[in-house]
Amino acid sequence: MKPSTEELVDMNVIEGLKELGDGDTDSFFKEIVELYIDQAVGLINEIKELAASGDAEKLGKTAHTLKGASLNVGSKLFAEVCKTIELAGKQNNLAEIGSEVDKLDELHILTIEELKKYY
Repeated sequence: MKPSTEELVDMNVIEGLKELGDGDTDSFFKEIVELYIDQAVGLINEIKELAASGDAEKLGKTAHTLKGASLNVGSKLFAEVCKTIELAGKQNNLAEIGSEVDKLDELHILTIEELKKYY
């Protein structure tokens, strides 16, 4: 089942970013989201590689970076998955994160589709 808008994004963050746009709020927000997309794709790929290689420490740090970037654009459900991966990495508990890593691509697509509705 597809997550709801309320589950996927934090409207308070989106509205706050749009207010920073100094007149052209949609253009500013679009630029922020596009920067996030570029960064997130690379980090998602890195997380997959690190999960496959078993580098728990680096996996935790990379997931932390992606979590922060996601929260900055209001991508809250995606950030929650990143937090789960981050904590597993910090605890060197990679056995149970495969399903969380598998969620990243689809959830990223759903989140981006949702964010793009606001510009």
